[in-house]
Amino acid sequence: MTATPLPANPPDPLTRAADLIWVGVPLALRKLSAGLATAAVDGLYLAARPLLGLAAPPVMFLLGLLVGALHPGFEYVFTEALWLLLLAAVVGTLSGALGSYLTLGFALGDLVLGEHPQWSTYRTDGLLDLPAQLGSQLLTYTLFGMLAVGVPLAAKSFAAEFMLPPSVPRAVRALVGVGALVVISGLLVWVWTQSAPLLVRPVFVWADAIPTVEAMSTTQESGGWIVALAIAATVARAAVQAVLAAPIGRDTPDRMTALENRFRTAERIVPLAARVPLVLRLAARALLLTALLSGLYSAMWQAGLAFLVLAGAQLITSPLMPIDFGAYARFLARIPRIVRLVVAMVPVYLLGALVVPLFLDQTSFLPFLLLAVVAAVLVTLLSPHTRGEAARTAAPAGIPRAEEPR
Repeated sequence: MTATPLPANPPDPLTRAADLIWVGVPLALRKLSAGLATAAVDGLYLAARPLLGLAAPPVMFLLGLLVGALHPGFEYVFTEALWLLLLAAVVGTLSGALGSYLTLGFALGDLVLGEHPQWSTYRTDGLLDLPAQLGSQLLTYTLFGMLAVGVPLAAKSFAAEFMLPPSVPRAVRALVGVGALVVISGLLVWVWTQSAPLLVRPVFVWADAIPTVEAMSTTQESGGWIVALAIAATVARAAVQAVLAAPIGRDTPDRMTALENRFRTAERIVPLAARVPLVLRLAARALLLTALLSGLYSAMWQAGLAFLVLAGAQLITSPLMPIDFGAYARFLARIPRIVRLVVAMVPVYLLGALVVPLFLDQTSFLPFLLLAVVAAVLVTLLSPHTRGEAARTAAPAGIPRAEEPR
């Protein structure tokens, strides 16, 4: 394997421009949110080749802009186009940053230039038309971003919990890390494909339109292809990073490691988002979850009840409540989050097997809403906070070690 060495002379303009995108932008975003910084820096290995690192982000942004404006392969919503789902999954897996640029371009193109024919017949209340349309579109962009950015970053975060100690040979650590990432990536992408048909419903129901067959069935019928390509992209990314990383025993840092070190040595700061009172952050999170489930509501009281339940579950397990989860929290902290997620799905599956058949002859989505809320509550209860977490300051966006998937 050959790593990309550091240049002997000062970096040329091309290299400086690539560094600005992959280092300067994430460091600037870190002042706002650690999550934004993590998304913007994911895929830093691409900057090891300055030309590729400089060209890829604007290309992805322009591609997203064109797709959002022209809607090639779909008419109403992006889940109708299998090719776009495959593209988003692969791009996001290769680089969360490229997935972010693709999502940003898609959202901008669709919002400003895209056509939305389902709204041409919805004119029940002119005052509510625009908020309802914009709201449904924002939920669509969120769903797109979950596939292109959220799922890959979550998979990496979950897989990092299976990292072996430094005493284990580097090759074994890398193999376990890649194996965990492959399995978790496939699982999370599959969950997304099964959830998308329900989460995309606001695009239609808020316009009093009937969801298209393609919007509902594409991810479910062809979800295996999306999962397969995401897994292939995960393996390909790991292989490329292994080639670019510094060989074992080499003392001189390669370019990729040098770029990562700029994050490790950067001054620790508290992002602006972390300074928002915890109660407001919990409420915002509950509000987002409530909005994502909006396609399942048949009445406003269901939305209100869902918000109260989701917010209450988060509040109970937060440091704001005078509840000491000490031993319980420490026990769960030793269990990888992906395992806790799978455990939470078992009772949801059993409950669904009992409840869903009772509604087969009805058009209500109430059982699916119930299952979604129960799942969210269980996941929250399996992730309790310790009393000292509220006072902790956020650390800079971390960069995994050279032998781990980055």
